[in-house]
Amino acid sequence: MIEHWAVAEPDAGRRHLIAHGHDVRVVEPWRGETLPVLTGDEAGVMIMGGPQMVTDLAVYPYLSAECALIEQAMAKSVPLVGVCLGSQLIAHVLGASVDFNPEGRMAMGFYPLDVTSAGRDIFDGPLMALSGNQQGWTVPPGATMLSHGNPALTPNQAFRTGDTTIGFQFHPEVTRTILDQWQTEFAGLIGRSGTQSKSEQDDGFARHDAVLKAWYFDFLDRWFQTHLAT
Repeated sequence: MIEHWAVAEPDAGRRHLIAHGHDVRVVEPWRGETLPVLTGDEAGVMIMGGPQMVTDLAVYPYLSAECALIEQAMAKSVPLVGVCLGSQLIAHVLGASVDFNPEGRMAMGFYPLDVTSAGRDIFDGPLMALSGNQQGWTVPPGATMLSHGNPALTPNQAFRTGDTTIGFQFHPEVTRTILDQWQTEFAGLIGRSGTQSKSEQDDGFARHDAVLKAWYFDFLDRWFQTHLAT
């Protein structure tokens, strides 16, 4: 699991994987830690979100190293999941464009996900999902779109390429404590066009998080166990 910032606590997905018997190794290249060389026997790789921007690859050399790790994972058919920044890095590797919203809007709060016909094997149906991002990606060449979001913010929310690589623009892993951290560390972003107020975010978490987590845990079980079984 590749992390990009000092997250307040292990996220819900990491906890779930550990509780279900996975030996989760956390690597933080932003702190100078070295990325692994994949053997091909890994149960999977997860590349999580963070405040860095794909448009600043030259500023953060470790992101280019992560792009090489993504290429390794895809070449070795290691199950790969990208969340927010992680999905943007995968999209970049696949030749998609990653950039700011052209109208200067950003997402921070809970927004609806509309599932495509191709996404029905991943999503049971529409979800209200937590997002927190300034950049988004165009559809990577050859990728299959799984869900769309608010067309005025980040319309592309999930894609799949091949059998083992998937990217989510939204944040199903965020706990209440991590959302508190967002609201403190990124408080200056609340109020920008497209964002929800703190009270709207709080209400969204109370109303929608349990359903989002139930979907996410089921997805993690299916995604990694299916590939382990094969």
